[in-house]
Amino acid sequence: MTRRYFAIGSALLATGAAFYRFAQADEKRPTSGGNYTPQVHYAPPTGFMNDPNGLVFFDGEYHLYYQHNPSAATMGNVHWGHAVSPDLLNWQTLPTALFNTPAGQAFSGSAVVDQHNLSGLFQAQPDAGEQAGGIVAIYTRASATLQTQEIAVSSDRGRSFVEYAHNPVLDIGSSQFRDPKVFWHAPEQCWIMVVVEARSHRVLFYGSVDLKSWDKRGEFADSGLLGIDYECPDLIRVPVENGGERWVLILSINPGGPLGGSAVQYFIGDFDGRQFTAEDRVTRLMDFGKDFYAFQSFSNHSGAPVGLAWLSNWQYANEVPASPSRGMMTLPRTLGLRRVGKDWRLVQQFVDLAPLAGEVLIDDTRPWGSATLASAALPVGEAIEVRLEIELQPGAVVTVRLSNQAGETLEAGFDAGPFGGLFIDRHGASGFEQRYFVDRFSYAFQPDTRTMDMHLVIDRSCLELLGAAGSAAGTALYYTKSPLERISVVAQGGNARLSKVFVTTLNPITSAQAQHR
Repeated sequence: MTRRYFAIGSALLATGAAFYRFAQADEKRPTSGGNYTPQVHYAPPTGFMNDPNGLVFFDGEYHLYYQHNPSAATMGNVHWGHAVSPDLLNWQTLPTALFNTPAGQAFSGSAVVDQHNLSGLFQAQPDAGEQAGGIVAIYTRASATLQTQEIAVSSDRGRSFVEYAHNPVLDIGSSQFRDPKVFWHAPEQCWIMVVVEARSHRVLFYGSVDLKSWDKRGEFADSGLLGIDYECPDLIRVPVENGGERWVLILSINPGGPLGGSAVQYFIGDFDGRQFTAEDRVTRLMDFGKDFYAFQSFSNHSGAPVGLAWLSNWQYANEVPASPSRGMMTLPRTLGLRRVGKDWRLVQQFVDLAPLAGEVLIDDTRPWGSATLASAALPVGEAIEVRLEIELQPGAVVTVRLSNQAGETLEAGFDAGPFGGLFIDRHGASGFEQRYFVDRFSYAFQPDTRTMDMHLVIDRSCLELLGAAGSAAGTALYYTKSPLERISVVAQGGNARLSKVFVTTLNPITSAQAQHR
């Protein structure tokens, strides 16, 4: 296997000490594998899943709508799939919410709670003192020649939708006009739609008082990584550590990511209800892995923003093993902002995983020296959570290594060398091979403290890594031919010391399929 390593300049990654490198393999072919069904990540029971859509909290439930082909495990025939959760961990799959119609496919969008029936589309409750409200979905209806924005309303807690009789609500005559994210902007007392004209690299801002009539207010264009298309925008207020909030514009691109294929970038700035103004021209990536796309936050959620992304990449999404469906979501993550010198970093943390905690495999707080620091057998097929606290020593490399008797490995860790940083290495997992399924990627940076923490969740076919107190994130798919059987924490070079090693299994989430609405 031939590998080529590439570096991307520091301006791309927000700090002068940061860059990405990755390996690109020669042409490969998919190989057969085992049971890759995730245990703690949501995946549909059948078909093909991609972008999260319509994330909204309503009446005690988190709603996850998503791009879904219910009839085949490949992209196409796009509907809105649907699942609900009381806790962002356990999900119940519900029937399809929005459908492919003769007018076009149901592409990505968002959902809001129209609590006071500003749309006028909900019927009054006989015994209520005010008009009833409910969930309104705002989405793109996509044909081969035209993409328009439509709305649909749900009066049954998001289980089913009735399309607005006078759709579309926004049509600019474009075939590349999609992915509306809508939220309520209190200072302007109106709804704001953030939507992209994808191929022109423009983010457009519209306003409405009733979700039916929209007027253009501003745009944000030609910024950051352009790729071929802008997609799936999100605009949210994010709390800053030590007080205050800032606006963050999250924007996906495909293709054109630094690792190839799809990627997610973000911008820090201000929004006045009409125009988003970025604080600087620095391009910041939300995740240094290759399998993180179309991040969206939940609307009507109190507290710090929380959201999730599609855990795949368009360069091979239609080819990875299906078991039996293709596609899954990341774990939900809460968002914050941290000031590091003159720079900003988006801080990501997993939602509380304590309800899933299973058997403790390793729990040690003694200072560990070089060589193998800790090791334990893995229960076959179970997801695990790993937490490390590393005392930084120059030149040391600390690796979390999962392995099996067939010689397959999956690795993630931290390299304290001058060009090191956090890394994920899946070259030792041989269950899937394809030209663009690159082996190794890393985020090189100099920590601003003398310690480094790592928080990993490793499922049957994916890995999520958060490091440096959540200021760096990496997400990757992997596929082995045989289950991974052992975990080891290994140190090489220098005098690595770990002040804490904690590994526990995670019990499978509930992911039931509802038989009735």
